[in-house]
Amino acid sequence: LHSVLVAEERFLSPQRPSWLLPLLQEAERGGIPVYRMAGALFHRLAETETPQGIMALAVLPEDGMALPAPEGFLGLLLNGIRDPGNVGMIMRTAWAAGVKDLFFTPGTADPYSGKAVRASQGGVFHLRLHRRPLVDFLRWAEEAAVTCWVGDPRDGKDHYQADFSQPALIVLGHETQGPEKAARECGQRVKIPLSGGADSLNVAVSAGILIYEALR
Repeated sequence: LHSVLVAEERFLSPQRPSWLLPLLQEAERGGIPVYRMAGALFHRLAETETPQGIMALAVLPEDGMALPAPEGFLGLLLNGIRDPGNVGMIMRTAWAAGVKDLFFTPGTADPYSGKAVRASQGGVFHLRLHRRPLVDFLRWAEEAAVTCWVGDPRDGKDHYQADFSQPALIVLGHETQGPEKAARECGQRVKIPLSGGADSLNVAVSAGILIYEALR
């Protein structure tokens, strides 16, 4: 954590939350500077129309890609998912399920963008996020004997017939176009039956179904 910013009006308000002062004091004891600033300036820096009055600046973690693939390994590869809200929801679901490793290829929404971080509900801070070209991830999966399961709404095994018992990497693609060709061809395809007649599921919902089926 680099520093903490707090709106002056939030700091001085009699309705300020009881946790605010202890939080700021703990940050300062840890050597993290706390800056109080005028509300107008704070609102210019915030991304939301009604900010909560406190922000933090953080240094992005380094990508430690030297991963083993232990027994029971399960990861998610996001390939071209553009909506940061969907990315955040997927991170939140992965966190809830205990999945630690998420892989992001170029063209995928930034998992550290404000909207993605908020949608993750804190999940972003509990995951290992890897951002590399697709070819790097596919090479790693091959060398580590990790099976790629490519989500495809139109083709492949039904998700409850897929064998996720070995180390697995679930590949999810663009909301309408699906994964790019190299990703589609990297492993076995898996689909979620749509017996009700819908053309597709939201990609974050699909991620949740596949994650929990893999855990089962």
